[in-house]
Amino acid sequence: MKDKTLSSNYSFKGTIWLFMLVLSSFMYVANAQQRNVQGMVTDPNGEPIIGASVVVKGTTNGTITDFDGKFTLSNVPEKGIITITYIGYKGQDIPVAGKSTLKVTLAEDTKTLDEVVVVGYGTQKKSDVTGSMVSVGAKELKSRPTANVFEAMQGKAAGVDIRTSDRPGEVGDIFIRGSRSLSASSQPLYVVDGVPLNGTVGKTHEENLDNVSPRGGTLESLNPSDIESVEVLKDASATAIYGSRGANGVILITTKRGKEGKFTFSYAGSVSTDNIKDRTTWMSAGDYLTWRRWAYYYSDPNKYPRGDEPTIENDKQIFNAASDPYAWANIERGWSGNTWDGSKVQTTDWADYVTQTGITTEHTISGSGGSEKNHSYVSFGWLKNEGTIKGQDYTRYTAKINNDMKLTEWLTLAASINATYSVQNYGMSNDGGTTSGPRSAYAAAMRNLPYAVAYDDEGKRIEYPGADSKIKTVIDEWNYSTDERKVFRALGSFYAQLNFGKIWKPLEGLSYKLNFGPDFRYYRRGMFNSAESTNREGLNYASLTKSTDFSWTLDNLIYYNRTIGKHDFGPAAAVPGCGPRQCGAVPHPGHGVGGGVQALPAASAPAQQCRRRGPSRPPEAGHHPRGAGAARPEPGRTPNLYIGDITGGRERPLAAGKNVLSQRMRWKLPSAPSISMAAGRTQKR
Repeated sequence: MKDKTLSSNYSFKGTIWLFMLVLSSFMYVANAQQRNVQGMVTDPNGEPIIGASVVVKGTTNGTITDFDGKFTLSNVPEKGIITITYIGYKGQDIPVAGKSTLKVTLAEDTKTLDEVVVVGYGTQKKSDVTGSMVSVGAKELKSRPTANVFEAMQGKAAGVDIRTSDRPGEVGDIFIRGSRSLSASSQPLYVVDGVPLNGTVGKTHEENLDNVSPRGGTLESLNPSDIESVEVLKDASATAIYGSRGANGVILITTKRGKEGKFTFSYAGSVSTDNIKDRTTWMSAGDYLTWRRWAYYYSDPNKYPRGDEPTIENDKQIFNAASDPYAWANIERGWSGNTWDGSKVQTTDWADYVTQTGITTEHTISGSGGSEKNHSYVSFGWLKNEGTIKGQDYTRYTAKINNDMKLTEWLTLAASINATYSVQNYGMSNDGGTTSGPRSAYAAAMRNLPYAVAYDDEGKRIEYPGADSKIKTVIDEWNYSTDERKVFRALGSFYAQLNFGKIWKPLEGLSYKLNFGPDFRYYRRGMFNSAESTNREGLNYASLTKSTDFSWTLDNLIYYNRTIGKHDFGPAAAVPGCGPRQCGAVPHPGHGVGGGVQALPAASAPAQQCRRRGPSRPPEAGHHPRGAGAARPEPGRTPNLYIGDITGGRERPLAAGKNVLSQRMRWKLPSAPSISMAAGRTQKR
């Protein structure tokens, strides 16, 4: 028996040693198949490339080159492939194949360096641009379904922080190299086909509360499918081209144009869904009840018990059992068995009542083609964006047409029009000047008490769930609050270009371009907040706002482009002009039509648009923004008519205690004294 035991022990030990021997063999073979690879990366001139990316293809194992262009990479498979890349150079895939030392020379990517980008009034090769800029092409913009250009640019432009909005029809905010000011606007200047956009008319109440610039009138009116490229000017060179308006950076949008060839049509469509993902950890109904008990205890320890020693009698008093029997019935679940168990109380998910799956549908049909001397592009688009919050949606119709005609060898004409009509249902709003409550249905839902219930036994909504007079229900809020915003916008770009070199050989390289860019925008906002709305206190509220913007830019440009040997010459001169005006706004003094010839480098042509805009608020009755000495309209200036109580820039109730209805309308009169009407007082001046 003893011999058998010894034999078994020796057999077991032998098995262990054999297993360890086999495992060691596998580890040796595995180590033999891994190696360390070192090397150096240089450019065609032999100079080291600092910061080049060195990665084992198909893995995350990688490093970058040091100041001497050298690198060391460990754990490289025997038959692995190393990928080396650097901006402005062509990448290389190098098989290791037993090598331990590599010397790599990266060739310049001339295709990237020769790419033409838009800078101010002209175009240049990327290799010739000295300012900081980034370019995003049409392929990158359409790499995923998006509703506007901001969303399409996210993550594709270094140094550009884009914060999109979850509200349909809102483009959010964009910051180039961070926020530039604590109080002033940090929004960049937008230029579409050489025409600076004129922004929006006034701010909404929410934008005033957030102290941000008006978001409307920027890029929400453009169909991403119609955009050829987006260039972002990020540094001080933007101010050299556009003046102080470019202090926060400039975003240049170039739309698509017709191409030579057979006229072809294309279709692009997408359907996408969105859902809100709130990562905030909220208290359950039981946790909230305990927390509230502790609050009452600390407010008066002699009257209320500790939060962890509740009594049903005190709970009836704390949670208003008599005022809301439905909420109390839910609390009583926790008292079943005469002992408190907070897990038995049902938690009401108020957010579920106001959220939905957002569906975005987009369709675009476009056509392009023509001959060498005449080619066109046309497109029609439709976008329907249903928000993730009930009561919010956005519908947009877009149309674009352009035509380029080469009438002679020395004369070229071109015309382009982008037109957009959109309807935005903004959703819940706290406009009206009588409340500072929540500004969205989702925010209102988060205020509702987690232990309260939404409906009574008859299926009717409980107006104050939980019997808290300061917290009104958010159920069916979209049926009691309406904020509809309609916008029609038309952007035009028309130019004629003369090539003097084709007329007389000695003037080769000299050309003249006349560029005209009108921008028209009509805005209508209709609001109605019922007395049943969350933010109203027993009063109805209604308002109507209408405004019209029209501005134009007229530029006279002279270019001289010559190449002599390896040297390129490209000076330019510009005589910018501009015109009015925001209808209904009194023009600021001191802004005339631009003039004077400016000598500019090729990459720094100006984009002046001397818009005449009015003050941030209309003048009150009997007051003129230019003072008592300017009571009569100046020659060439259009007087204005204001109707409605709009003093202070906001509608006010016309009759206290009654339904509020205010209207603001602004238009231009041909020739008449300026009249103001406010709160029933009329004064002629």
